[in-house]
Amino acid sequence: MAPHILIFNIVQILVCGYAWWRGGQPERVVALLLMAAGLGTLLMPTVPRGFDQLHWRILAIDVALLAALGVVALRAARFWPLWLAAMHLIAIAVHFAKAYHPFLLPWIYAVAVGQLAYAMLALLLVGTIRHQRRRRAAGVDPDWSA
Repeated sequence: MAPHILIFNIVQILVCGYAWWRGGQPERVVALLLMAAGLGTLLMPTVPRGFDQLHWRILAIDVALLAALGVVALRAARFWPLWLAAMHLIAIAVHFAKAYHPFLLPWIYAVAVGQLAYAMLALLLVGTIRHQRRRRAAGVDPDWSA
């Protein structure tokens, strides 16, 4: 496994573990979704080694993840899931840009898809921390909107 993938997986496990441990239901659901998508990508029979072609199986996992994140964003009594779903939509748009224009520079594809994942983890982390602060300040933090 490449070092940058190993580092990302460690960061993802730490952030998602913290969200599962200290977060409310939306944070836990998103942590579970991100871990499932990451595991699904790792367990693919043939993991693409580069960003010189479109990764159709990763795109399928990402579209399923977007659908689930969209449900969380619509139901959660939080603002951050909407931002997270929007970031993931951008990552999917980059997949489609690669499909439309196969000669898109591989590093652009890699950076756009890969670096957005770190921003998504940062949103989950900040959302979990803010959930904890609201619970301490008010004693309660509703998970889902009515």
